[in-house]
Amino acid sequence: MDASSVDNLLRPLTIKDLRVQCRARGLTPAGGIEALKDRLKENMLETKDFALKSETGEDMTVVQVTAGQSSSDVAAGKSMNNYTRPAGQNVGNFLTDRSSSRVLAPPGGASQIVFGDADAPKTGNNYARPGGQNVGNFLTDKPSSKVSAPPGGASQIIFG
Repeated sequence: MDASSVDNLLRPLTIKDLRVQCRARGLTPAGGIEALKDRLKENMLETKDFALKSETGEDMTVVQVTAGQSSSDVAAGKSMNNYTRPAGQNVGNFLTDRSSSRVLAPPGGASQIVFGDADAPKTGNNYARPGGQNVGNFLTDKPSSKVSAPPGGASQIIFG
């Protein structure tokens, strides 16, 4: 096996896998992914031992399984989808504390309706009643909530 073949063997391994390989061969597992690959490659070429090792140091059998492909497609080197990779579609993914989405506006958005003069003075709080805001309330079959606008949307109607 030559250096490029060893590179191809080590390419799909994650940093965790590379550290396991280093420990199994008695090498230091310190360093980044490139340093680990170089260290393993040098050791493999020096010892002529190209087998991947388990955590106990035993040789592992490498089996490549590709979902959704027939054996004739695999033998011919055909790929049926864009996610076919030797080590799987999720190799190299990691979790961070950063959110992958952000909220641009509260659900229901902001709504404003003005009938008449747009410069009319603002009225006071509709819930300021001497007996409290819940005076005279009672339960009915009619729902008490309604979506005024789609999430994140803003509506405005002005007459006058």
